[in-house]
Amino acid sequence: MSEELLPLFPLPVVLFPNSILPLHIFEERYKQLINECLNEEKEFGINLTQEKEVAKVGCTAEVTKLLKRYDDGRMDILVQGKRRYSLVGFVTSSTLYRVARVAFMQLEEDLIDTGLAAETVKLHNQLIEMVYRDKSYELTYDAVNRMLSFKVAQKAGMGLAQRQALLELNSENERLQVLHTYFTEVIPKLERLGEVERVIKSDGYTVN
Repeated sequence: MSEELLPLFPLPVVLFPNSILPLHIFEERYKQLINECLNEEKEFGINLTQEKEVAKVGCTAEVTKLLKRYDDGRMDILVQGKRRYSLVGFVTSSTLYRVARVAFMQLEEDLIDTGLAAETVKLHNQLIEMVYRDKSYELTYDAVNRMLSFKVAQKAGMGLAQRQALLELNSENERLQVLHTYFTEVIPKLERLGEVERVIKSDGYTVN
């Protein structure tokens, strides 16, 4: 795995490759970070952080749109997840934000279980119909996409720990199996209104 220095923006969220995340930037250190990323067209890293603990695996983000810039320097932006990485360690930096050395993760070239993938997408669409009543969130099985699982996970309503565990898996078949098991367990519970509301509330960001 290749190593690089990467500016970090720890957040209480798990960013998946190709997902879209809206952010409101208001802290001075992150104003500096985002302005640099906009000017230099570079990525930054998002790691899940909870109770001051930073997850070891994160995903780079690229600013795709500056929605609004306020007079005091605050910004509303959209970012897109790009590459997964493992956190090697933090480094000393003169910047306001933290900088880390990271090792980028490579996708395994495992043979995709097409039957598992198709069935998982089917279950995903079943959940979407039950919870959102919006066919625009439904997915079509794509045998070429080796990161289909991350797209499937977007509207699944998984908790942060579940999302982080999925992000860390480097096998598409393993990720699909985790999602398949999750759907088969959660769908029977969705007849209860409270469970439907929980799934909706746990949806942290939008599908690209």
